[in-house]
Parts: sequence; C-alpha cells; structure tokens
Amino acid sequence: MAARPVSSRSAALHAYAASQLGAELIGTYGAGRGVPGSWLLLSGLEIHLGQSVLAPDLLGWRRERIPRLPRGSSGIALSPDWVCEVLSHPEERAHLLPLYAREGIRHVWLVDPEVRTLEVLVLEGHRYSLTALHSGTNTVRAEPFSALELPLRLLWAE
Repeated sequence: MAARPVSSRSAALHAYAASQLGAELIGTYGAGRGVPGSWLLLSGLEIHLGQSVLAPDLLGWRRERIPRLPRGSSGIALSPDWVCEVLSHPEERAHLLPLYAREGIRHVWLVDPEVRTLEVLVLEGHRYSLTALHSGTNTVRAEPFSALELPLRLLWAE
C-alpha cells in the first residue's frame, strides 16, 4: 500500500497533529532520553510486512527489538510495536486496522484533528480493543507511552 493522499480540507491539520505528536514523543522517548523504555520513533517511513507495504504517519519500535536503525533499505521489515494514524478520510480506519492486526502491531493510536480525538487501541487476539478515547484539550497519559503527560491542545493547531 502506497502513501495515502491527504484531503486538502484537512492537510494542514493532519500535518500539524502528526508533527506535534512526533515532537512530544521523540522528546520524551527518543534514543538516549532518560525515561525507561527507549524507543525508535520515526515518521514517513515504509514498513515492508509480507505482501504489504504500509506507511503510517508515526511508528515506533521498542529499542530492545531494534537497537539500531537498519541501513541501506527503503523501509523496515520488522513489525512496529506502535503506529499512529492521523485520520484524513473516514474509510482509513476500516482499511488499516485489519492490516495492522494481521501484522501483530500491538498498539495503534488514531488521531482525528478535526473532531479533536485520540483513540488508543490495543490488539487482543486478532482484533483491536479501544482502551481509551481522549478528546478536547485534556492532558492525558496513553499506552504505551504513559510516562508522558500529553496535552492534547498541542495537537489541534489552536
């Protein structure tokens, strides 16, 4: 699956939310940070899983699973531990969640900057369960990054 087009109606909100969330997470969990459980967090990278080529907005691996960034390839062939999709189209959820579940991606966040929500999903068996639905401008903690107090207002371009 190639990169999905972002609707012009939400392109700026989409880019803003993804950028801000990435900055917050990398600032807390990126390589060499002091919190327990360092992560390799990236944006704009393809993951090559079986017959699928996916391009989540943000993705991350626990450092114990991928201690070093692979060199010399166009993507990574190891299923991430977490992905985040900033929703641009209503059909994204129905299309992406079955693919992520098939590949065993344990944590998925769905961010909708237009309605100002963060959905936190965890894979249970072959399906995702909603573990939290955050909205508005609350400050939240969300798995698998619960050490971070995330002010949602930072994602909404206000």
